[in-house]
Amino acid sequence: MRKGPIDVAVIGAGVAGLAAAGELRRQGFRVEVYEARDRIGGRILTHRDERFPMPLELGAEFIHGEAPLTERLLREAHLSDYNLDGDSWLARGGHFHRDEGFWDEIDRVFDAIDSRKKDLSFDDFLAQSPGGKSLARAREAARAFVQGFHAADPAELSTLALAPREAGEPSEEAARIGRVVEGYDRLAEWLARDLGEDLHLGAPVREIAWEPGRAELTLQDGSRVNARAAIVTVPLGVLQAPPDEPGGIRFRPDPPRLRQTLDLLAMGPVLRLVLGFRELPWHGRGDLGRMRFLQTGDETFRVWWTAYPLRLPVLVAWSGGPPAGAFSRRSPEEIEAAALRALARQTGISRQRIASRLEGIWSHDWNGDPFSRGAYSYARVGGSEAAKALARPVGKTLFFAGEAADEEGRTGTVEGAIGTGLRAAKQVKRALG
Repeated sequence: MRKGPIDVAVIGAGVAGLAAAGELRRQGFRVEVYEARDRIGGRILTHRDERFPMPLELGAEFIHGEAPLTERLLREAHLSDYNLDGDSWLARGGHFHRDEGFWDEIDRVFDAIDSRKKDLSFDDFLAQSPGGKSLARAREAARAFVQGFHAADPAELSTLALAPREAGEPSEEAARIGRVVEGYDRLAEWLARDLGEDLHLGAPVREIAWEPGRAELTLQDGSRVNARAAIVTVPLGVLQAPPDEPGGIRFRPDPPRLRQTLDLLAMGPVLRLVLGFRELPWHGRGDLGRMRFLQTGDETFRVWWTAYPLRLPVLVAWSGGPPAGAFSRRSPEEIEAAALRALARQTGISRQRIASRLEGIWSHDWNGDPFSRGAYSYARVGGSEAAKALARPVGKTLFFAGEAADEEGRTGTVEGAIGTGLRAAKQVKRALG
């Protein structure tokens, strides 16, 4: 069954697609959104449990750095957010230590990046021992940081993509963070509020045949949609997937230079477990009451964080980059057991004490999800400008949005995704008039 032509077909109902669709509809364009999943939000996935009076984020959780677009939309949606403060701690070999100067150490390594030199992998850059002996510890911290925060493989990650920008140091997005009180899914719901029947869930797009001024979408059920333009907002991992695999999309023909651009980017894997307790395992230690982040020496689960400043017994276990990719092939039960063992070993708190206080564990396999195929993107060596290339329209007909196509270096963030959706809407408006 063929549908009559529309102005714009948006593929993907994450915040990038929803922001683009809403903006274009306000400009008077006929827009329809096609989402493979049976829900909106993309890599936002909020879970609620009556035992915990806070939303449990299984996907995007934080507002990173200065996020004016996100903040504006939260105000318009009458949603609220709060900044995270608190203390950072280290736990190794059963002992806790305050983690002071962590961000300063990392920034000293990033400051040694010379954006005028040839691009290197971050591993090769570190092998040059920038800063000498005085930064030996800082280099190890920086390496762990890019794996955890960027979900990146240091052997592939573009050093130039990490170079300090006018907006500030690369670590600032990690150091300054906030949360949405009501849950990130409420923002997605607000963005989709007026779409009605023009939002199609459970509608994977299998092929996009295009020529200048026309795009024909073939959905998984065989139906076809004709549009004057298409905005593709699926995650990078889906764009990179073979078209015959679940979630993959075939372009006919392949847009010029698309594959070359995609090869310069990578989709980073993560493991993320949300643990709910009756009380946190270290309850009673007053000096840990303001703990926000906990760094450990574990091979896989190196970073943990609490709900602070909310006084709720929720703890998130996090792993990114190669350690997460290698471990993600194990069963959920094995992953959960490994996280609990790591917490016990690094903090010196008995496994029995931890388990006796545990109420539940929640997670989502973003690496195995055919409609995400990873957590978020990063630039490979030579790809520091690849996001800008992906953001360029193709034949005034195909437009790409989503965090991987953010021209301002906000990849991996909700702010970046929203920004690309609004940017794509402007590009479509100029193209279609």
